[in-house]
Amino acid sequence: MAKPAVRPPGPDERVTLVHRIQLGAILLFEGLVRMLPHSWVRAMGSSLGWFAYALSRKHRRIARINLDLVFGEQLTPRQKTQIIQRTYRHFAHALLETLTLYRLNSNNFERTAKSHNQGVFEQALAKGHGAILCTAHYGNWEIMNAVLGLQKVPMSVMARPIDNPLVHVHLERIRGATGNRIIYKHKSVRKILAALAENRVVGIVNDQNVHDRNRIMIPFFGHMAATTPTPAAIAYKTGAPIITGYSVPNGDGTYELRYHPELIEANPNADKLEEIDRISRLLNERLEAQIRDVPHPWFWVHKRFKTGETGPSGIYDRA
Repeated sequence: MAKPAVRPPGPDERVTLVHRIQLGAILLFEGLVRMLPHSWVRAMGSSLGWFAYALSRKHRRIARINLDLVFGEQLTPRQKTQIIQRTYRHFAHALLETLTLYRLNSNNFERTAKSHNQGVFEQALAKGHGAILCTAHYGNWEIMNAVLGLQKVPMSVMARPIDNPLVHVHLERIRGATGNRIIYKHKSVRKILAALAENRVVGIVNDQNVHDRNRIMIPFFGHMAATTPTPAAIAYKTGAPIITGYSVPNGDGTYELRYHPELIEANPNADKLEEIDRISRLLNERLEAQIRDVPHPWFWVHKRFKTGETGPSGIYDRA
């Protein structure tokens, strides 16, 4: 018996009543957020975060398993609980902040985000091969992308498509408002190579578990984690240097955009697999350092260690 065809990820072909209701609800909520002063939006985000924390028992357990794996006995149970609570509040704030990105423009964005080591972009693009910006589900990467667009950095941002075609178009409009182009992840390698050939910066969020056959196992906080080889492989193929950067929240709705001062560059004369392994390890090490410095803005509720060498690791079974 033939297997049923699997629809590739992306917007649904037909617009349904459910799609329209979903978009209407989002626009209504977005309009409410845009009318409120900043202090009220912060208060709403805190309440939303506490509400999500109270309801999300399963994901609280996933976050606790991750913190146990990463920090062991370096942190007390109380400290781990506080990190999880702050994580929920932070991402609730980040969600509402994303709905107000329209307020950012070339005259005011510096009041929201301060950049450190911004010169690495000019340094990388001067080589003429484009550049890869590797960040993580940390802080608010949507604000980072928006600010880079306002700083006239030629950005092409990797993103996941949304099933609802109306929401998909709406979110694409928000992401592209500052001049960024969007590359959707399904069959994206050719588009990435084309963007690099135009000497653009391709933004990739590369910190999540990878379960497909292309994964490589790389240490992350002392545990083997299924990791995407894509940034390292493309850097090796094209000569594009890699920039690492993270948006670090200050706790008041503003961010520090921290870019590592040293580019990561592939050695074209080295063995390909060894070089991909080396670069991927370095990417994980830089993310580790940032998380250790300020842990709560990372997406702890994600099953980062779900996949092992041969399949599911079983680490999250008790969640």
